[in-house]
Amino acid sequence: MLQLDLEAKQAITEVIHRYCRAMDRMDAPLALSCWHPGGTDDTSPGYSGPAAGFVDWVFAFHARCLYTRHAISNVLIEVEGDRAGAESYGDVILRFRRDDGLYDLATVGRYLDHFEKIDGVWAIRHRQSLAEWHRVERCALTLRDFQNPPLVEPGPGGGAAPERGRRDRADPSYRVLP
Repeated sequence: MLQLDLEAKQAITEVIHRYCRAMDRMDAPLALSCWHPGGTDDTSPGYSGPAAGFVDWVFAFHARCLYTRHAISNVLIEVEGDRAGAESYGDVILRFRRDDGLYDLATVGRYLDHFEKIDGVWAIRHRQSLAEWHRVERCALTLRDFQNPPLVEPGPGGGAAPERGRRDRADPSYRVLP
C-alpha cells in the first residue's frame, strides 16, 4: 500500500505543479487538465464555480499582466484509496503597469484540493484558494528596463543574447515538456 500511496502523491504533486506552469504560460488546455470534467474552483470572493469558468476568469486578469509567477511549497497530501486531500502553499507575483509605472502584486496563500483518481488519472475535483495576504510594490524598473533588461557582458566565447521566457506555448519550456 505504501508504494501506491507514493505513486498517488507523486501524480498529485505533478498536477499541482502543472497548474502553476499553466497559469504562467497562459495555457488554458493545460490548466483545465488539472481538473476532472465537472471539477470546481472556489477563489472567493472573485470566482466560485466550474473550473472552465475559473480559467477564463483568471486568464482575463492575467492577460493584463506583463509577468506572472506561481510557486508552490509545503505540499501535504493524504491518500485514501481513489480520493485524496492536499494542502499546498502558493506564492504568486503579478507584474502590471499603471500610468505611473510598474507594480508587483505579491499574494501568499494556500490551495486546498480534493483529488480523485478516475480511469487511472488523478485530478482535482474541487479546489478552494485561500489568500493569506497581499502586498503591492512599485518597481524601480521602468517599462523600458523591463522590455530590455541589462545583460551580462558576453564571455570569451561571445554568443547570442539569452533567450527569454514567454507567456504562451512559444515559451522555450515547450521544447522539453509537452
